[in-house]
Amino acid sequence: MVIDKPANNCIVKYMSSLPRKVAILYSDAKRKYFSTDEDYLTEKNSDLEAEAFLPYLKQLGVKGVPIPADTHLLESLRRVKPQMAINVAVTIKGSFQLAALVPGILELEGIPYTGTTTNGFLLGCNKFLIYTLLEQAGIPVPRFQLFSRVKDPVDKKLCYPLILKLNGEHSNVEIIREAVVENESGLRRRLKYLLKKYQQDVLISEFIDGRELAAFWWQPTDRVFAVERKIKLPGNKTKHEFMDYDLVWHPGKTEADYSEYLQYQSYRDPRLAALVKRAAVAAKMEDYGKFDIRMDNQGNYYFIDANANCYLAAPEFECELSRTLKENGVPFTQALKQLLETAYA
Repeated sequence: MVIDKPANNCIVKYMSSLPRKVAILYSDAKRKYFSTDEDYLTEKNSDLEAEAFLPYLKQLGVKGVPIPADTHLLESLRRVKPQMAINVAVTIKGSFQLAALVPGILELEGIPYTGTTTNGFLLGCNKFLIYTLLEQAGIPVPRFQLFSRVKDPVDKKLCYPLILKLNGEHSNVEIIREAVVENESGLRRRLKYLLKKYQQDVLISEFIDGRELAAFWWQPTDRVFAVERKIKLPGNKTKHEFMDYDLVWHPGKTEADYSEYLQYQSYRDPRLAALVKRAAVAAKMEDYGKFDIRMDNQGNYYFIDANANCYLAAPEFECELSRTLKENGVPFTQALKQLLETAYA
């Protein structure tokens, strides 16, 4: 993989529209905050990812200061006194919902920031609500139903196969092969497991066999960048191919170990771009956001997830957004410049 490497001895002088000092707010990830190892793995390198912003910001003549989003966040911001913040904190004490406090604190202090508002963040923490909003905005989504109890009746309009997702998760936790079920007995078994282990509602939707896409809305230039994920799950004996937990996080392995199972290909369709822009408005996104999309064998799109503050990191952390931007002529330093200018204006 080609990596953007910041210049060591060349600080580019940009327009005065950029702030001089920027806080990089990141998740304070400690194992004790997370109920499972799988959850913790998705956040454990947050401090390293925040530090990786520093050399890229330096190229822009901007001083970066990493700050954990913990119980001392307000105190830390008042001590550091940044002119703006890059908000890549997606949990506080392991909770997605609590992380919605971060933009609220920044607004309280009058600090401009990147990413969505408190409202957009909270919406993104509820898959059922996002599906409902997208559907009402005319965005195609699979038929879906929210379950709070194992014995809740299944909507007769739902057709198997179905996929079960934790309603408040954005980290692909429990998106594994067993998440796709072919009949009601499999559904009840999987539902019982998820409700008992995670104590949260479960979103069930029709699984769309076909192709899988990731589409990013990039507000600084009001463009949509999309890629197709070419997926071939190792040892998969079913016809269902999808981005599972291991392909996203590959625990104990490297990206190279999965290169034959996951490849990316640039994808362009004005019709999809128009849908993504409309969906970004419905989901209350700001600055950037990601949609996971399935395309069936007839070429119909189905939006299966929306992530307002999607994963944003330097290219060396195998970030889908950074990778996709670079392949479309926007290297990471330029992307940061565009974000800072948009949020600081």
